[in-house]
Amino acid sequence: MMQLLDGTCLSHSGIAVRVDGREGPATHLASALTRRLPGSMELGGVRWDPFEKFRPHRDLYTVAMPDDLRARALEHLARFRPRRGEAASFSVVKLVTVAAALRSVELQVADQARAERLFGAARAVAATWAASDDAPSYYCAELAATAYGRPFTRAEMTPPAATVSGLGDLARTRWSGRVTRAIARVVDGLDEPRRRSLARLLGVLAREDRGFLHHAAGAIASSAAVAFRRATGVPSAPEPLAPPRVLPALVDPHAVIPYALVTPRMLWAAFGRESLRRVGQPT
Repeated sequence: MMQLLDGTCLSHSGIAVRVDGREGPATHLASALTRRLPGSMELGGVRWDPFEKFRPHRDLYTVAMPDDLRARALEHLARFRPRRGEAASFSVVKLVTVAAALRSVELQVADQARAERLFGAARAVAATWAASDDAPSYYCAELAATAYGRPFTRAEMTPPAATVSGLGDLARTRWSGRVTRAIARVVDGLDEPRRRSLARLLGVLAREDRGFLHHAAGAIASSAAVAFRRATGVPSAPEPLAPPRVLPALVDPHAVIPYALVTPRMLWAAFGRESLRRVGQPT
């Protein structure tokens, strides 16, 4: 889903680590990764997965980080225990939220008023659902952005080319219905700020973009095939990062956005536009 909306084939992000305490090249990826979608809203959590777990149907690419940012990220990760599901949780709600925010970019030219309503609702969810020590619930790029601590703006969210129509090819009615019903059910168990913001976003999508809501939910569910290792074929190689689309009427482009609206493409553009390198496989 992210590659269709965000303009690149980079669909996941994390922080390269070692888990044996030794010096040397990283061997694992620390990331927020879903596992049992759509069984609940908080899945999998912050994980330490060996690089080889992502292969052969997914390739890994790396950006070398400055020492100070690397140290900051590792310090952030130190609060979690490297054991699956025990320290934090993956938020499917935030996947729908970042998809809605990217959809608002696509609508900027055709229907700016609707785009602003949708972005405002998505931004409110991202802010009220922000991960914290008390509620460590992440989606993948949010974890990395939080760990590195760099602010991101609304203008940086604009992808080089959003291909929203492609989501229809991924939708599965059965999975889409289960995901959307599960998201709707979670509203009842929330505190008031989170309940209100999520209900607002779902309301805007249901009234003004119902087709996209179902396509996004179906795409999220279909993406589980990759997490469950049911993918086939060979990985796509990322094209050089193209400049973002020009949106001269974008409202408040320099406004800082919540980390829950950051995408893998935004991390690439911010930290390693010219230095993305494929991680070689051991011989």
